[in-house]
Amino acid sequence: MSFQNKDNIKKFEKPNYEIKGLTDNKEIKKRSYINNILGMIYGNCLGDAYGLSTEFLNKEQIKTLYPNKDEFIDFPDYITNKHNSRWDKGDWTDDTDQMILIMQSFLNINKNKKELSSSSSSSEEEEENYNRINCLEFAKLLNNWVENGFSELSDQCGMGLGQTVGSVVFNDHFLKNPTLVSKYVWLNHNKSMAANGSLMRTSIISVMDFLNQKIVLENAIDCCRITHYDSRCIISCIVYTHIISTILKNKFNNQEEEEEEEEEEEEDNNHIKIIENLIKQIDQNGLYENIAEFHFNSNKMVDENLKQDYLKQFNTYMRAKEWVDLELDDPTSIGYVYKCLGSSILTVRKYLQYYKDKKTKDKSPSYLFRKVLNELIREGGDSDTNGAVAGALLGSIIGYSNLPKDMLLEMPNKSWLDIQVIDFFNLVDSRIKNSKVNHFTIDNNNFNKLNLSYLNETDSNPNVDFLNPNLNQKSKNSNKSENENCIIQ
Repeated sequence: MSFQNKDNIKKFEKPNYEIKGLTDNKEIKKRSYINNILGMIYGNCLGDAYGLSTEFLNKEQIKTLYPNKDEFIDFPDYITNKHNSRWDKGDWTDDTDQMILIMQSFLNINKNKKELSSSSSSSEEEEENYNRINCLEFAKLLNNWVENGFSELSDQCGMGLGQTVGSVVFNDHFLKNPTLVSKYVWLNHNKSMAANGSLMRTSIISVMDFLNQKIVLENAIDCCRITHYDSRCIISCIVYTHIISTILKNKFNNQEEEEEEEEEEEEDNNHIKIIENLIKQIDQNGLYENIAEFHFNSNKMVDENLKQDYLKQFNTYMRAKEWVDLELDDPTSIGYVYKCLGSSILTVRKYLQYYKDKKTKDKSPSYLFRKVLNELIREGGDSDTNGAVAGALLGSIIGYSNLPKDMLLEMPNKSWLDIQVIDFFNLVDSRIKNSKVNHFTIDNNNFNKLNLSYLNETDSNPNVDFLNPNLNQKSKNSNKSENENCIIQ
């Protein structure tokens, strides 16, 4: 949600827990993976909206505002300040807005496909393009959102724009070649920009053709590089989307078996098995460490010593066991992408810890979801982004049916989002039903054999126009919209 024209807000239905045609459809409910997809999307929204309550505060400030650490920070009636009062209570921020833009970009390219297919048949190669992120389409949507927000919600502009995204979007060449502009910005900032702005929006990438993890990986890379060119950002997006797509893929493959188990068991603890398998994958399997090492070693643009340091950091953040290990409120690095990724993994670890703790009286997924998110956002820093990324991951594990119902009903624009989600689900589902999705699993045996065009890339920048400073006045002078609420933060 973005800055609104309060005098011209369009009215949508009040938030409803049921998503018409999905959560109230008995046949669809039998396919358990759909519950996990919805859990991921709405978990993203809830984590984002809940995290806004403490965004940019440090732990001491939060402790002063909310002295009883055993109590949940209220939602949506948290204590407001100059920053978070710009959003309606209960609303999500730019993190979820940009996730929705990715959803809309997939819908748009497939809408264009239908219009074209009426006049000609598409080849197999063209068919494959409809499951890929279209960089120019997403750039167009992102640029329009920055300037106008979502017109259906009477926004005036996108709000909460990050510095890295702003530096790229405000470049005059962005709509022509967004990825090249992103590379240019990264090179001209001494290859040091590794913010969380690409990771925060990328959960939805895990859903499109989730049975084909090669497609998920390629989409994660392409979507990341549109604004964030650093390998640390790319690797974080690859790992995060692989984790979620693995959860969805396993749920899809095991759905018949789970139906039989649920008939025999009154309480379904399948989500605990998912968490245990995930932690084992991170701590023992070595896949994600291997993926990170492979991509760093294939990067010709980063010094060898830096590569080793980045890999060491990656492993440290992925295996963090306590909040203090992440230092999420450190003002010099609150937006560091590894911290965001690490906090989502630690949130899942904490969920399992409390579930297994005999002292935990309420072990329902809904309660534990809120408990661990409450802990996360009490760490401060970029808490809405950390919340969005952690919320999406946890939501993909426990499913929509286990998200806190009272929190879902407090999101003022949920009914508008439901419409977007229904359209996106129909697209994803139709591709599976019509056998448009090739099954492919990325594992330790094949991750280094994928033909990825960006590997072994050098600093060479083919567009000499970027060397002319007169062509980049927009990027220098447009860090602020005419509306003060749209300042880059």
